[in-house]
Amino acid sequence: MPIARRLLLSYLSITLLILLLLEIPLAIFYGQREKDRLSSGLAGDAAILSTYFEDALEGNSQLDPTAAEEYSTRTRARVVLVDQAGISLFDTSAGAPGSRLDAPRRDFSTRPEIAKALTGTRVVTTRPSETLNTDLFLVATPIASSGEVLGVLRLSLDSQEVAARVHRLWMALATIGVVALGLVAAVGSFLSREISRPLRELNESVQQFAAGDYSVPQRSPSSVSEVVALSDSFDSMAKQLAELIALQREFVADASHQMRTPLTSLRLRLENLQARVAEGEEPEVAALIGEVDRLGVLVGDLLRSAQAVESAERTRADLGEIGCSRVETWQAYAESAGVELLAAGA
Repeated sequence: MPIARRLLLSYLSITLLILLLLEIPLAIFYGQREKDRLSSGLAGDAAILSTYFEDALEGNSQLDPTAAEEYSTRTRARVVLVDQAGISLFDTSAGAPGSRLDAPRRDFSTRPEIAKALTGTRVVTTRPSETLNTDLFLVATPIASSGEVLGVLRLSLDSQEVAARVHRLWMALATIGVVALGLVAAVGSFLSREISRPLRELNESVQQFAAGDYSVPQRSPSSVSEVVALSDSFDSMAKQLAELIALQREFVADASHQMRTPLTSLRLRLENLQARVAEGEEPEVAALIGEVDRLGVLVGDLLRSAQAVESAERTRADLGEIGCSRVETWQAYAESAGVELLAAGA
């Protein structure tokens, strides 16, 4: 995997980890805070609404559920008012507005929050509702006068309201996380390319070096000290190797030039000798001239290699013919040493 992609994945992984460490506790805290805020809000609303019904429960005035109905319409909370026996006086979920005082009475005394509130204790709780198949936030506030409990006002709200608020927060946090990851991806992609660019250029220099070009190219400056040190080391190695190869080529070229003159002189002497040798010895001199020619070709190849003008051309050769010529060359030496040379298939 390219280093730029590794760096980008590292940036995204770190950002994602930070977002998870920050957003998950924040969402949990916000969800709990929403529940506490809802509970305290319902408790305050219940205390305010209960003042509207205190005189009516004492028998001093007629019960007016208008304030409770307006509150239920505004907050979608259910408002229930019961008397001392736990019998409903009105219920915002029973009947249409304006006719709820005439709705059938229900016994709420079996509800745990109502039963406890009738003892004079305010109840703020959450419990599941079997009829509604959901969890309810409940606040039951006793309405008392002169130490006597006259009734109970209960507010209930579906927990789905709080769940919807928490869900909206989760969606907002998720959106923020996605945007943050997108920004980090854009910035990280730019930074990773900038960081890896000197390495890519160094890799191109290595490939150029492997192809035989030992020159030191100009590369973009890097702020990473390790990359700078690696580039400097490579450039130093390339310079030293280029100098060594230049010295080697110079030596080979000089040696080749120095060997050409004596080889040419030796060939001329052998050609002159060939005209004066006894009959039957001409092949031996011709073989020596051939060896001198081969040595001249070898010296020429060394010179071309040193000058790096062109590579030696590949040609087809008859190995049998080469073998026979070698046997002829060394036959005299072999016979003097008592060794017989044979060329199979000759």
